[in-house]
Amino acid sequence: MNEGEGGVGVVVVGHGMTASQLLAAGQAIVGPGALDDVVAVDAGVGQTPELVAALARTIAAVDRGSGVLLMVDLLGASPCTCGLREGSGRRLALISGLNLAMLLKLASLDRSRMSPTELAAACADSALRAVSVRAAEEMR
Repeated sequence: MNEGEGGVGVVVVGHGMTASQLLAAGQAIVGPGALDDVVAVDAGVGQTPELVAALARTIAAVDRGSGVLLMVDLLGASPCTCGLREGSGRRLALISGLNLAMLLKLASLDRSRMSPTELAAACADSALRAVSVRAAEEMR
């Protein structure tokens, strides 16, 4: 059980406008409520003073005592490393490879009863199951 009142906060970070666009797609699918408090930070081309400030501000704002789940598009890229740096000292878990399956899974989870790491693991499992490689002929 988490000690914070509002459950784990979630920040979605991606290059270009991928974070806000993926979050908007997830919200459109699940409807109002489940992802409304998830915050997207669009990183543009990468680390800038504006991105550093936005991540610091956003991570602090969503941390209500239970920690933060940082969902990033690319492991090791500047938005990822910037987010980790700005989240340093907090109860934070990272999941990379941001995709729609992760966000849809997140919408179904009770963030008040799970740790950031448990949320990350559940989202990763869902994302892995959503990946498939098949020849077009196999799809018919």
